[in-house]
Amino acid sequence: MRKRAVHPVPGQPGPVTAEARLRARFQLTLPEPVALALAARPDDRLVFEADPAEPGVVRLRKARTTWAGAAAGAFGTEDEVLAFLRGERASWGA
Repeated sequence: MRKRAVHPVPGQPGPVTAEARLRARFQLTLPEPVALALAARPDDRLVFEADPAEPGVVRLRKARTTWAGAAAGAFGTEDEVLAFLRGERASWGA
């Protein structure tokens, strides 16, 4: 199989496409252009996402290594959260 890769122009965003062959035991080697685009390093965990609505299409991303900050802003700004907490504490009737 020929190795074929399409690289974006340096400094400009663009897709990276590369081919890899699936081995007999469902193993594959991540092509270097894809690894570089992901900023993947050895021992990184990767997530493959396949949607039955898109047969033959798989998305690849790096798995989160931490959840810190993942919900930032989900409950409003810091001031809004503090105002809510003050209101809740006031309702306890000390």
